[in-house]
Amino acid sequence: MALFGAGLASLALGLIAALVAPERLRAIAVAIWGSLGCVLAFLSAVNVLRSGHAVTFHTSQILPLTGVRFTIDPLGAFFVAMVSFVGVAVLVYNVGYARHTGRTRSAQSLLLIFIASLIGVPSASSVATFMFLWECMALSSMLLIVIEQRQRLEARSAAQWYGIMTQLGAALILFGLLLISMKSGQSFAIIRTHLAGLSPGVRSIAFLATLIGFASKAGAVPFHVWLPRAHPEAASPVSALMSGVMVAMGVYGILRVGGDLLGGGTLWWWLVVVALGALSAFYGALHATTSTDLKRLLAYSTIDMLGLVLVGVGWAGALRVTGQVGMAQMALSGALMLLLAH
Repeated sequence: MALFGAGLASLALGLIAALVAPERLRAIAVAIWGSLGCVLAFLSAVNVLRSGHAVTFHTSQILPLTGVRFTIDPLGAFFVAMVSFVGVAVLVYNVGYARHTGRTRSAQSLLLIFIASLIGVPSASSVATFMFLWECMALSSMLLIVIEQRQRLEARSAAQWYGIMTQLGAALILFGLLLISMKSGQSFAIIRTHLAGLSPGVRSIAFLATLIGFASKAGAVPFHVWLPRAHPEAASPVSALMSGVMVAMGVYGILRVGGDLLGGGTLWWWLVVVALGALSAFYGALHATTSTDLKRLLAYSTIDMLGLVLVGVGWAGALRVTGQVGMAQMALSGALMLLLAH
C-alpha cells in the first residue's frame, strides 16, 4: 500500500503544479507528476495481482467522522491497473493537446482530480470513501465537459444531461449501499460478515437500485442518454478517460456489490444483467453503423462494447449461483479481457 499512497501523493503534487506552474510548463508538470502517480498505482496493483493478497490502508485524518478506507484486492487491482495505464497515455497526449488549445489551470486540475478519483473508486472499501470518490469522479468529469466550452449550447446541454443522469445514478447507488449497511456498518469487510442478517427482499432491492446506478455509468440502454451527448463535447483527453475507463467503473460496481458484498444473489439478478447487456450491444451497434460524427460513433461503439461486457458479467454471475464455478470464472475472465481490449 506504500506504493499506492505514494502514487496518490504524486497526483496531489501534480494538482498543485497545475495551479501554480506557468502556462508554458503547466501541462508538462501535470504530465510528469500525474504519470508518476499512475505508474506507482499501477505497480501497486500489479503486486496485488501477482501475490493474490489484498492490501489495506485506513486513516481518520482526511474525511471527518468516517475516515478513509482503501483495500486493493485482485478485483480492484485489475481496474486500478487499467485506469493507471490509460491515465499515463492521456497525460502524455495532453501535453501536445494543451499546446494547441491552451488549456486552463482549472481544466488541468480537474483532469488530475478525475484520474485520481478513477484510481480511488476501485480501491475504496467503505461506503463513505466509495461515495466520496464516486462523486469526485462524476463532478470533475461533468465540469471538464463544459468548463472550456461554456459558451456552446451543445456543451451546456450535454453537461446538464450528464449531471442529471450521474446524480440520479449516485442517489440509487447510495440508497442501495445504505440498505445493505444499515445493520452492520459502512466498512465493506463488516458488510460481508453481516450479510446473513439481510432478508432476500432487501438484498434484491439493494441490487436493483445499485444496478440501475452502475448501469447508467456504464452507458447501458436505456440509461445511456448522456453518453452520445457528452462524448462529442468533451475535450479529447477527457473523452478517452470517459469512454475508456470511466464506463468501466459501472462494471466494477456491479461486480463489487452484486458479486461480492451481496454474495452473488440469485439467478434472476444476473439474467437481468444479461438482458441489459444484450439490449445495449444491439442498440449501440445499430447506431454506430449509422453515425457520421466520429466521436458520436465512438460513443455508440462504447455502448455496444460495454453491452457485450455486461453479457459476460451476467453469465458469470448466473453460472456462479448455479454452482458452475469454473465456467463462471471463464466467463468473467472473458468479460474482463474484453473490457481491457476496449
